[in-house]
Amino acid sequence: MGYDIFLVDVDDTILDFHGAAIAAVQSAFERCSLEWKEEYAEEYTRFNASLWAMLERKEITREHLHATRFPRFLQLLGIDNADGDVINVLYEEYIMTRPKYFCGAKEFLTKLNERGRVYFLTNGTLRIQRARFDAADLWKYAKATFISGEAGADKPAKQYTDYVLERIPDFEKERALWIGDSLTADICAALNAKIDCVWFNPRGKVGRDDLIPTYEVKDYPKILQILRE
Repeated sequence: MGYDIFLVDVDDTILDFHGAAIAAVQSAFERCSLEWKEEYAEEYTRFNASLWAMLERKEITREHLHATRFPRFLQLLGIDNADGDVINVLYEEYIMTRPKYFCGAKEFLTKLNERGRVYFLTNGTLRIQRARFDAADLWKYAKATFISGEAGADKPAKQYTDYVLERIPDFEKERALWIGDSLTADICAALNAKIDCVWFNPRGKVGRDDLIPTYEVKDYPKILQILRE
């Protein structure tokens, strides 16, 4: 029996969240009359990734992440003439209204729907994710969307996975394929649940010996090839 239940991550798998986030921070800085330097993009990426890793390990809460992210980032940059809370409001406004699909993502989702049932699995704040998905008209590509802010737990927690699988009709693990860009969220969750998984890795990130996916791909056509085989 082939795969016909697709558990698909959204951010940085379907929507370019990384690119949108950098653009959002830059826009917030400029609207606050703060100078934006090219190196800030890389510094923010590292800093924000460290916070989300702490959240996945349950070392901080989502509320703490959102409340402290920009005050701490401004402190990291040595900027003391701006309000981190204001930056956060402007950042969220941009993020919620300007989602961007990766090239080929819509076509990929269309083909997945031709092969079976698609379900979106995403970490994030309920209010923000709903607004972004509305703006992207994303809902039409899936039977259901499971947002961690509604589930009460984030990927890769078992609580989140259980929440999702209990709500998918006629779910059978041997028919399911989990697709996502994050080793520590998507692939870890899939492996823990003993579900076959695809690590979507277009940027060529270095893997981990303790988190080995069923498949690793750099683009959507390779996933479709796997399904044909």
